[in-house]
Amino acid sequence: MGPSPQDRFRSARVIGLLTMIPLVLAVAPLLGYGIGSVLDRWLHTGQVLRLVFLGLGFVAGGREVVRIARRAQEESDRA
Repeated sequence: MGPSPQDRFRSARVIGLLTMIPLVLAVAPLLGYGIGSVLDRWLHTGQVLRLVFLGLGFVAGGREVVRIARRAQEESDRA
């Protein structure tokens, strides 16, 4: 018998996970900035919430990158 379908596509899953990292690093801070910007206009708080949510976006993006890297490592270790 040959390799199972799960084993055959394992490297493609790992590559897919790793290609998500730049997207997550770009989108999370932009989304945080956008949310902060909307809240700043709505609450008339200057740029305070923009900066707060931008920082939270960077933290969330970094945290998600660590989770993706761990998941990719687990997938490659199974091989």
